[in-house]
Parts: sequence; C-alpha cells; structure tokens
Amino acid sequence: MIAIVDLVRNKSKLDPWQRNLLVLWFAQFIAMVGMSACIPFLPLFVRDLGVAQEDAALWSGIITAAPFVMSSLLTPLWGSLGDKYGQKSMVVRGILGLGIAMTLMGFSNSIWMLLALRIFQGAASGFVASNNAFVSVQTPPDKVGVALGTLQTSISAGNIMGPLVGGVISDAIGFRPVFFFVGLMCAISLVILIYKLRQERSVVSSRGARVLGNVRVAWRSVNIRSLLIMVMMVQTAIVMATPIFPYYLEQLGAPTSMLSTLAGIVVSIVGVCTIISAPWWGSRSDTMGFRTTMITAGSVVGVGMLLQAVVPSYEWLFPVRTLMGLAVGALLPLMYGELSRNAPSGRKGGIMGLASSATLMGNLTGPLICSAIATQLPLRWVFVASALVMLVAVSIVRRPRKRE
Repeated sequence: MIAIVDLVRNKSKLDPWQRNLLVLWFAQFIAMVGMSACIPFLPLFVRDLGVAQEDAALWSGIITAAPFVMSSLLTPLWGSLGDKYGQKSMVVRGILGLGIAMTLMGFSNSIWMLLALRIFQGAASGFVASNNAFVSVQTPPDKVGVALGTLQTSISAGNIMGPLVGGVISDAIGFRPVFFFVGLMCAISLVILIYKLRQERSVVSSRGARVLGNVRVAWRSVNIRSLLIMVMMVQTAIVMATPIFPYYLEQLGAPTSMLSTLAGIVVSIVGVCTIISAPWWGSRSDTMGFRTTMITAGSVVGVGMLLQAVVPSYEWLFPVRTLMGLAVGALLPLMYGELSRNAPSGRKGGIMGLASSATLMGNLTGPLICSAIATQLPLRWVFVASALVMLVAVSIVRRPRKRE
C-alpha cells in the first residue's frame, strides 16, 4: 500500500512501467471490490432462489466453488493467448467477461441459472492472472518482483472493501442490486484499462510446451511438489468455511437483519490483518527461516480455525478471526517466496504460474468440502475440518526435504 501511495504522489515523474502498474492497481482494486462484494450474501441469495433450508449449505458450497473449476483449467490457456495476441487484450477480455457474468447474475431466477453464470465467470475471467502476466512482460526484469508485490496489495485491499460494501448494500436494498453494482464497477475498470493501459513490449512465444515442461519439473522436484501441495491445502483450509458464515452467524444468535453485513465484516477482518501483518512476517522469516516461520504461523491459524468451532456466541468470532488474520499474512507469501527460491533458473515464472493454479484449486476444493460436511454434520465441524487440513499442511514442512 505504501508503494502505491508513492506512485500516486509522483505520478508526473513515473516511467511507463510505473504508470501501467498504477493503472492496473486501481483497475484490479475496483474489480476485486466487485468480485468479493457478493461473498457475504451469496449463501442467503441461494435460499432466496428457492433452495430448501436443508439443501442450502450444499448449494452454497457448489456456487462458491463453481468459478474456480474453469479458471484453474483455463489460466494456462489465457497465458498462451496473451503471449500470442498481447497481454493487454487478455486483461481487457478478463474484466469484460467478469462484468458480463456478474451483471447477468442479477437476473438469475433459479439456482441452475446462477450456477451456469458462476461457471461462465470462471471461464471468461482470469483477470488477476492476466494482470500478473502483463506486469511480468511490461516491467523491467529487475523491477518485476517489486511490481508484482505491489499489484498483489490491490487484491487484499479489494477483498477487504468488497464484503463490507456488498453486505451493507444487500442488507439495505436487497441482493440483486449488488450484482448490478459489480457490473458497474467492472465497466469503470474496463474504461480505465482501455484508455490508460499502454503495452510497450510484445512477446510472442510458443508457451504450450513450456507449460508441460514446468509441470514435469515440478513433479520431479520433491521440494517444489511439496510446496505446491502445501499451497493448495492452505488455501483450501482458509476458504473452506466461507459459504456457511451467514448460516453460522445465524445459529450463534446474530441479528437476522444484519447477517450480510456481519458476514462481510467477519470475512474482511482476515484481509485487514493480513495487510498489517505480512511485512512483519516477511522480516521475521529472514531471521527465523522458512520452516520455523511456516510452522509457527500455520499452527496459529489452525488453532484459530478450531476455536471458531467452539465459540459460545457470534461476538467471539471477531477476536478469533483477528488472531487468525495476523497469522494468515505469513502463509502464501512465505510459500511463494520459497517456491521462487527452489525454481530452476529460467522457469521461475512458470513455477509461479503453477502456484497460482494450486491456489485456485484450493479455492475450488474448500467450498466443496464445506458442502459435503455441512449436509451431514453440524456447521461447527466445517471449522474442525479446516483446522485439520491446515495442520496437515503444516506437518508437510516438518519433514526433512532432499537437497536438489
């Protein structure tokens, strides 16, 4: 966040790559606010579409996970097309697809229509991956790391604001206006990108073979393979309970008139704490090392997830989620950094692309596991399951890893 503030203050003296970064940051922030705005009320919207109470948790998990089915499969394809036709075209395509999908969701009249549109959203979007590819190509090699790190803060900032805005709007005027609000936000982002984003370099390459080569390298490397599994498991644990938060708050006695708003706050707390704690964890990892830092932070998150299952009332979720968020800020940056250090020279970008796919797979499997558990057991067991997945992921890093 500090880096983007500095760019804004000195915008008249920016290099072309810095101007592009500033444009992408604000466009991605707007898009992430829009995408995450529907998170707090989506489980309630499922019931509003006529799904029975006993089936609501199952459908909520399916609807939450649906976009990640296609996005995890198509991310490498959009990268290849970006290399062939230019990265800007993929950035514009991504935000346009997202805006169309979210706007049409406002007209959903059945759970099946909503499911189809969520799948379409995953297939047509890929906005974040396209932005990362644009920055990687258009930024000087010695500035890529700083640029990508700065760009990632727009995701955290958008994920904080989105649930709060979506929760307030849905409680005030209903669910469907939120989808139209998201469509408007995407349209604003689209205009910014078309008129302000400048593609200075064009890279054309045959990426298909390189993708397969990266997969083979990752599979043969014990270190990289273990880290990718950890990324998927950690992300699975983090997002697992998201589909049931409104229902869980309701069970814990939260006011029904504020369910969406409270769910938005509960989800956003982790994002706020992540932004605050990530720099501290980064400095700690330099002295403690990857393994010790990962075990410490992962254990705190796992305990926090378990505590959510035993809180006596909804008010207790706020301090517990705060504790979790302060530790969550360490996890993905730690694993991404370790992956970069383990990646062979010339394949760092490809390995990081696989890490993005692993994250998307976590976003997919988490809600599906949540649905399977919530339909058979009390909602508290979802938090127990997420804690177990997190602690298993932490146990992987305890194992001695081969020198490669």
